[in-house]
Amino acid sequence: MNPMNQRHQKRVKPWMVLVGGFSLVKLMGAFVPPPQAVPVRCPPRLGARGIGHVVGSCIMAAPAYASDTSGRDFQQFVDDVGRNRDFFISVASAAFAFGQLVAAFKASPEGKIQEALAKTMEPFEPSRPQDEVIQRPVMETLRQRIASWQQHATIIGGRYQSGKSVATEEALRGVRGVVRFTIRSADWADRMCKQLGVDDEGLFKEVMRRVPEKLKDFPNNLTKFPILLLEVPRTTTEGINLISSTAKDVATDKIGSAIHVIVSASSAAVALAFDAGGTERQEDIWVADLTEEEAKEFLALHGHEKNWKDFVDACGFRIGDLAKACENLKKGISLNDTKQEYRRFATAEAVGFMELQVHPKLNGRQMSQELLKVYPEGMPEVFNSIRILPRELAALIRNKSCHAVYFHPIKKRFFFASTLHKEAAEAQLANP
Repeated sequence: MNPMNQRHQKRVKPWMVLVGGFSLVKLMGAFVPPPQAVPVRCPPRLGARGIGHVVGSCIMAAPAYASDTSGRDFQQFVDDVGRNRDFFISVASAAFAFGQLVAAFKASPEGKIQEALAKTMEPFEPSRPQDEVIQRPVMETLRQRIASWQQHATIIGGRYQSGKSVATEEALRGVRGVVRFTIRSADWADRMCKQLGVDDEGLFKEVMRRVPEKLKDFPNNLTKFPILLLEVPRTTTEGINLISSTAKDVATDKIGSAIHVIVSASSAAVALAFDAGGTERQEDIWVADLTEEEAKEFLALHGHEKNWKDFVDACGFRIGDLAKACENLKKGISLNDTKQEYRRFATAEAVGFMELQVHPKLNGRQMSQELLKVYPEGMPEVFNSIRILPRELAALIRNKSCHAVYFHPIKKRFFFASTLHKEAAEAQLANP
């Protein structure tokens, strides 16, 4: 070995690697003529490790040559590059070819599966910071369901804006193995696959199949199964049947391949549209309005701990209504104006519901009359020899956007959506 090279190799330090890489590329561009389609012939056994060793050696050598400020070493480096131009061109070509191999792998089905799996294993991050969320008992119910899950889908139901999404996300905070998707159209399954970075449902299922093995690296994770969280907005009317069939298909007890499907429905009507094969094949969890203590805590977060009762009197205990009232107040809209806005909205929904043909022998107006008779206990599915099918009624309510009445899947009864809806029905029925 040349004594000069020996002297400079001793001077190579770890920090020189990055500087050397830049120096090598820059000097080659300045002093080496562009290659003319030089073929790269690597030995069959060279592989990625061999290429990496060659490239690494070049990078390590460059700063050694360039470290002498006298300029002699710099000139020596230029001369060496000129004499070994073909070698450096081959190394650069090999590195480029290796980069193409890496890119090809990422674009392959296996590469997409691994990238999607890495995304899935990241801790779940809710949309709201934890200090902006009040802890509710239903969140612990959800955590217990997730931790003990073995089979069947989980349906999160409740009134519109009762806090279902927040409760579900908070229960999943930090959990690994979760895929979240919002359903807005009939082709949601294809869109979900593309969002995750895979081409089709087959690759999606393969990602989910591998999750349990990856979760073994996180023994403290809340669940050992993959979770598919499907959020269904109130305006969604297409693709509901596919959600049901998907849950039937994947939320089974097949060890090693089961997926815990959690459906967070924006309204009670949307929740009823979901059917994973009957009540025996799904678990319904209801997110109710806030309790008085929860309402106090929530309003305290918004700086209204002293006048919380004014908000409740104006809006009731639905968390979405209280949140909007707080925002309106910041905009200069009084609580009374907010209440009048809610009242107008409730009236429109009550009128819309009365126009429905709930059953061949019963219309919405007649059902509203019956609901007033049994308020607040609610009305059963069968009364006066008439059976009202909750799922069919829910479809009518969704399509006409008249959510004045909802069906509670656990209590098995119909209720007015709120006190304002009940009062709006009374006012309409008072006018023949």
